[in-house]
Amino acid sequence: MPQFIALVLIIVVVKLLYDYFKSVPAKEKPAPRGDFIDISEKWINADQMPYKKNDYPMPSRELLVFKAFQEIFREGAYTVFPHVPLTDLLVVPTGTENRQEYLYRLRERVADMVIYDAEDFKPVLVVNLRSADSNKRQQISDQFTANALKTAGYKSIVVDLNELPGQEEMVRTLQQAGLNL
Repeated sequence: MPQFIALVLIIVVVKLLYDYFKSVPAKEKPAPRGDFIDISEKWINADQMPYKKNDYPMPSRELLVFKAFQEIFREGAYTVFPHVPLTDLLVVPTGTENRQEYLYRLRERVADMVIYDAEDFKPVLVVNLRSADSNKRQQISDQFTANALKTAGYKSIVVDLNELPGQEEMVRTLQQAGLNL
């Protein structure tokens, strides 16, 4: 008889343990680190997205500078492109200490304009646009960009959007920067 009671107690304990562990939720996988964007169309109505066309992707002052460069380079030795991502201009060598941090700092930065050699499409000059109404954060970002480009060996010039230079002055500035015009 004592053996039967012990067997019943063991079955009851096993059943209680089974019910307890069955009700405890399984550990979930931790959320992925970093930026994760669900690009599936499950979360939105893809027929009614809020995007609108930007008819003026370049502010008018920047457009004036861009058109001036196009006019200067119409001969074909150079070509100019606006808003070039720094990740297209700079690389961080594999094995560099804190490489991911350096790459992260480049991720959303752009060079205002880049002048390329038209024949072999190599960047020859970076144009940074400055304005007196830039806030402190923008000035710090511009300084980082300028230092990164200088460290990599790029030549650069600064064009003040509040005092746009004439075409002759711009040609002179480009020649001083090493362009053969």
